[in-house]
Amino acid sequence: MYTVYTIPGSCSSAITILLEKLQQEYEPIKREDVPNYTELVPTGQVPALRTPDGQLITEGAAIVLYLLEKHNSEMLPTDLSRKAEFLRWLMFNFSTLHPAYARMFTIQYKVKMDKSEKIKVLQQMAPNVSSLWSIIDKELEKKTFITGDQPTIVDYLATIYSSWGKSFNDVEIILGKNVEKLVERISALPEFLAGYKKENIKF
Repeated sequence: MYTVYTIPGSCSSAITILLEKLQQEYEPIKREDVPNYTELVPTGQVPALRTPDGQLITEGAAIVLYLLEKHNSEMLPTDLSRKAEFLRWLMFNFSTLHPAYARMFTIQYKVKMDKSEKIKVLQQMAPNVSSLWSIIDKELEKKTFITGDQPTIVDYLATIYSSWGKSFNDVEIILGKNVEKLVERISALPEFLAGYKKENIKF
């Protein structure tokens, strides 16, 4: 059985959804329930995955690639060109879109400043996040899902991220109509619903 260290509703929830899709047994454990989590994962970040043979894997993209290869998932193309495209969007989610939100979360929850000033700063940051969503929205003009005709972990991640805008009051982040359609499709998938249920959260 796999063990997933998670913060429900964060990018780590995409790993639980992926495990559901791969039909693998797993146990999600909240980071807050692990004493001295940083002794296990020095960065303190999630996700982290404990494999059935005891190996601990950190960094979301590394975990995704491990699981897709381990279980021979069709999500990871064998054709080199298609694989490059898949990896492009996987890294876009983990390394571009996620950090853009992370900077806003830092302002929202960790930086001490007057509330009105905080809102002003977040409002200045929001257009950058919206511009990243517009890249995905444009890609979806010609596809049902971000990497093609079938949903993948890339779509799971984007759908999870789409919900993060609720954390910022008086700040508008524009997803785009195509992204909104994607979110509606993905959030209704059996694996998505099962993963969220396993973590006791609602989308």
